[in-house]
Amino acid sequence: MTDWLARLRGCLGAPPQTGAGSTRTEPVLNGPVAKPRSRRLGLGAALGWGRSAQLPPTMQDRAALLFQPYQPPRGVRGAGALAMDAGLGAYAAGAYGMDSSFVEQGLAFKGYPTLAAMMLRAEFRKPVEIIAREATRAWIRFRCNGVQADAAQTAARLRAVEVEFLRLHVRDVVRRQIVHGLGFGVGHIWVGLRGVPLTDTGQAVPLLATPHGMARGQLERLVNIDPIWTTPNSYNAENPLRADYYRPADWWVQGVLVNSTRLLSVVPFEVPDILKPAFNFGGLALPQMLETYVHNFLRTRQSVSDMVSNYATKILKTDMSGTMQSDGGLHYADIDADSITARVAAMNAWQSNNGTFVLDRESEDFDIKSAPLTGLAELQAQSQEFMAGIPGIPLVKLFGIQPQGLNASSQGEIRVFYDEIAAFQEAHVAPVLRKLFQLVQLNLWGAIDPDLDFEFVPLWQMSEQEAAAVEKTKTDMDTANIRSGKITPHEARTREAADAHSLYRTAGLARPMQASSTPPPVNAPSAKRAEQHE
Repeated sequence: MTDWLARLRGCLGAPPQTGAGSTRTEPVLNGPVAKPRSRRLGLGAALGWGRSAQLPPTMQDRAALLFQPYQPPRGVRGAGALAMDAGLGAYAAGAYGMDSSFVEQGLAFKGYPTLAAMMLRAEFRKPVEIIAREATRAWIRFRCNGVQADAAQTAARLRAVEVEFLRLHVRDVVRRQIVHGLGFGVGHIWVGLRGVPLTDTGQAVPLLATPHGMARGQLERLVNIDPIWTTPNSYNAENPLRADYYRPADWWVQGVLVNSTRLLSVVPFEVPDILKPAFNFGGLALPQMLETYVHNFLRTRQSVSDMVSNYATKILKTDMSGTMQSDGGLHYADIDADSITARVAAMNAWQSNNGTFVLDRESEDFDIKSAPLTGLAELQAQSQEFMAGIPGIPLVKLFGIQPQGLNASSQGEIRVFYDEIAAFQEAHVAPVLRKLFQLVQLNLWGAIDPDLDFEFVPLWQMSEQEAAAVEKTKTDMDTANIRSGKITPHEARTREAADAHSLYRTAGLARPMQASSTPPPVNAPSAKRAEQHE
């Protein structure tokens, strides 16, 4: 891997630093290399956003800066050198010829300060909060996949896991991680262990989800780390066949080197590998995806407001010859502006429902020209729908707008939205929760039970009438299967106990049914056969 920081220092004329990782090298990609400059240029300076910026000589050099690794704030990175792939930006600029339209279309990484400022606006913040809340609202339920000999012991272990999740505030931590992932492109959860120093010595060691990786009772807390305080240290950019290709092995967190196994990350909208260094190994933020649509809505909303405020124009038809005068014979046909202004001011002062405005019967007239307001509501509503279409949130949830028309309903859109949330949970939330689930078991018992698992509670729930109808249908099926001899009553009870949606799942149906002294019903097949035999 190439030490791009030392290479950059060499281009700037500064002596390269020596330290851990500074001697690692890798073959750079073939292509034009950006020319050395006398000073470091940021993205804003390279694109002419600064006042005294020194512009690169060619457009290819500007495009190369778009693919340069993200520069974190001072103090985030430690003293060690950073090993990354150098020359990637120059290669991309020469191969693809990126120009200023890449930035004009909002495709470049905006930076965490800009994204944080965008999150202060309700149009950007609310979609992020809605997805994060819905993904953690119904939360999860713990279950046992295997057949346990002692059901009471299994229930006690599941209850212990639930209590530990409550102690660590896993639900709130995961919700905030989703907010960071959607709002900034990446979200981090740091796993804090009791007795491990908060230095490179303790945090740079990998955290293995094994009995030898973490001691029992060592899991202390979970902390959300804002992405602006993190930046990757090194990653594999040489061999795509390796599992760690473009995956950071460790991260800098305010000067502390933290192994990636101790920093659980989520990236909802991943970018291609060529752009990952420029995005700080995060993804595309949802506010950045919504920026064009939000700005269009704000402009449309302001235009509609201006149109409503000035939909009518008052016109005073007066005799302009009465306001003409000559200035000492030097200039003729001059308009007396003071006289016209006073006349208009009098009209504005007297015009009201309770006032009377006097017009000259022969030389004046008054008229109002109104602009049509039809269609403005549809234009504003359409711009709102575009904002809801990008995150895939129904209008009734995002804006509280109920559907109009006869028999109109939002149940279909809400059902589709819940399906999207379920897919989001399985793709991005489940990997983090599975790692935390393993760490919690190691913290409680020092081992991982392979039969214990969890599942997300569906957001779409049946009503009491629907649940009762489904339960009656299953009861009729069990009755028919028992009569026909397909299953036994004990098997039916076991199935009912394992059914997560059953109304009787907590009734202890997994225990064997006690023998009853009551005679079988007369309509049982055995009773009928005995009666026929007699």
